[in-house]
Amino acid sequence: MAASTSAKPAKKRSTDKGSDAPRKRPRKVAPPPDSSDDDHASDHSALDQPDSDASSDEAPKKTKSKAKGKSKRDKKGKAKEDKGGSAKAASSKNKPSSKKKKTKKAESEDDFIDDDESGDDDDADDSDDSEGGLNTRVVREVKKVPAPKVNAATSTILPETLDFLARLAKHNDRDWFQTHDALYRHALLNFQTFLTAWVPVASEADWSLPHLPVKDLVHRIYRDVRFSKDKTPYKRYMCASHSRTGRKGPFALYYLHIQPGDKSFLGVGCWSPSADVLKLIRAQILSDPQPLRDVLAKDEFVELFGEPKPRMDGKRSSIFGGDDQLKNAPKIEGVDKKHKDIDLLKCRSFAVETHFDDDVVTSPDFLDKVKHAMSVASEFAQYLNEVRLRSGLSSIRLE
Repeated sequence: MAASTSAKPAKKRSTDKGSDAPRKRPRKVAPPPDSSDDDHASDHSALDQPDSDASSDEAPKKTKSKAKGKSKRDKKGKAKEDKGGSAKAASSKNKPSSKKKKTKKAESEDDFIDDDESGDDDDADDSDDSEGGLNTRVVREVKKVPAPKVNAATSTILPETLDFLARLAKHNDRDWFQTHDALYRHALLNFQTFLTAWVPVASEADWSLPHLPVKDLVHRIYRDVRFSKDKTPYKRYMCASHSRTGRKGPFALYYLHIQPGDKSFLGVGCWSPSADVLKLIRAQILSDPQPLRDVLAKDEFVELFGEPKPRMDGKRSSIFGGDDQLKNAPKIEGVDKKHKDIDLLKCRSFAVETHFDDDVVTSPDFLDKVKHAMSVASEFAQYLNEVRLRSGLSSIRLE
């Protein structure tokens, strides 16, 4: 009976809505576990009445903490349904105050921006970043040399093309090449136009050469420096290769090399073939060397490509003038240094060359001279191709 009578005054205090809230903010004291829910409701009503700016700011936080406390009690089964309604009412009272707080804060920020006119500062910061910020890319201005005014679309090799290659040999670096890019484009167009006229002429010189596009014949001017001690990035010449399959394939090549300083030449044959193909060529020489010797001994062939004999000064050289021949006899059964065909068997490359002066390269009849040289060397190229075709190794790359 004493417990029931002590609870009645608490209900009267909670129902007394006309009582004024205290001036000072009440201390946050956790309610005892046996206190009634009406006391908590009275605490909410007292805290919801804002008496100053500080109290209004702290009110939402307190209601939130009380709501959390109530949710815990609901899970334990100690709260009643009507108490949940009072909690909702208390939370609904707090919502308008939070909205007012947000609007006041937004208005204060807008006033601050309008008074200081700080909207232009953001634009100024962006402009500063675009002019010289960390993300700005600095590009060096390069004064490029214009291309020659001579028309490059001609089948005659121009002196300007040789002049560009000569200057490239002296300034073989990327900065100079970038500055003189127009000169390179002019020289490349001239060389490609010459190759366009060379394709049908080459087919007339050697019936086995098909008509192929220039892009399948011309070589790039950029060097592969991965495994070379010479790290210069560009070739000092322009070149193209023509065979039954273009610049790549297993057949003998017609290699055209344009370089100033009287270093231009036409190469025909197979340079450093694979070990399997080299073995087949040597086997054909052992079987019957006379067909190859007949081709190499013709007058026109000797006039253009030289006499097939080694150098007489004691230096290492093959009968084709190359310095890649073996020092000793190849490891073939029955072959020694005294073999009658040792001069052919010691060769590791079967390729011949004929050179042209700069005056000949830039002359209008240079294409005719190239055609004549190809016609003379066509028997030599076809001999090498027949050896591969008979052996069934036509799929082996030889160049």
